Amino acid sequence: MECSGRLLFYCSLILSLAALALADDPYFECGFVEDRGNYTANSSYQANLNRIVSQLSSLTEFNYGFFNLSAGESPDEVKAIALCTGDRTQDECNSCLHRTATELIQRCPWHKEATAWSEFCLVRYANRDIFGQLESEPRTCAFNTRKASNPVQFNDGLSELLNNLSNIAAAGGPLRKYAAGNATAGNLQTIYAAVQCTPDMDKQNCTHCLDDGKAEFLNCCYGRIGCRVLRPTCILRFESNPFYHTAVPLPSLPPSPTPPGPTTSPTSIGG
Repeated sequence: MECSGRLLFYCSLILSLAALALADDPYFECGFVEDRGNYTANSSYQANLNRIVSQLSSLTEFNYGFFNLSAGESPDEVKAIALCTGDRTQDECNSCLHRTATELIQRCPWHKEATAWSEFCLVRYANRDIFGQLESEPRTCAFNTRKASNPVQFNDGLSELLNNLSNIAAAGGPLRKYAAGNATAGNLQTIYAAVQCTPDMDKQNCTHCLDDGKAEFLNCCYGRIGCRVLRPTCILRFESNPFYHTAVPLPSLPPSPTPPGPTTSPTSIGG
């Protein structure tokens, strides 16, 4: 593109916007397990992985932010799970999933199994069945460098909040296991938090994943005013400022059928 004269300002603006569009997502994290194998360029596995990314760019159903996908056939079949946080709309979810999947294969390439997390979604894939499987690796933690003025009081308030939210999320149904809320800690500081499991986890596995995540907060995030603990099957986050919206409504459950009333024997009338 050539820029001259009065067009210089507009050209600079366009180039700046393009640079922003290509900039790395500051919330993006990806991880993999070394011994799960690699794929090669132009292989059938890579072609199937690219098909997964393509599927995530053309989703037409919302499915309340959870998707279980596959492409290809064994031994090169790719299976994937994608999840958006419970407060994201369909457009926000689809955009996050496509961007995150694309960035995953660019920044963590050649691994047959990998996971990526962005601010509002996660994407993971493998060459094995991962649906319903509790996973603890790969995992990571990202924290705010600022510290709470009273870390003991802050952590006490945070622990109670996370315990309450974890119980709510784990009790969620097959469409969503998500909870968000806030609480007041020492010095009247408000803590905002959200926790979520992939809904293919049953209550026990969701609880296990979230409990491990809460324990990791003590090692990674103690005294911080914001942190994310990221696992393949659950995510936990807290901040000192609001970061979540109202959850997208789930469909209403159909009313329970009314049990039949007691039956009575017919009365005989004699003559």
